[in-house]
Amino acid sequence: MAIHQEPIDYIDILAPPKERYTVMLTGEDNNFRRAIYILMGYESGINYRRVAHILTASSEPNGLSDFDLVQAAAKKLKERNQI
Repeated sequence: MAIHQEPIDYIDILAPPKERYTVMLTGEDNNFRRAIYILMGYESGINYRRVAHILTASSEPNGLSDFDLVQAAAKKLKERNQI
């Protein structure tokens, strides 16, 4: 599957307490096109089986929610990689 390929580019976003969201861009091969995945990361690494649970309520002093941060990271990846 494309999700298990080495990413072309990615952005990690820290999430409390010891988690992170990884917004990852994978490349093309014979069967897949470029895709952006949002995955949960833990101290042990990225979890490919668990669905990312993105908070929509603000947990930051600046008023941004985790969803806002993930959405901005996906946009940044798209701009950086011209997709």
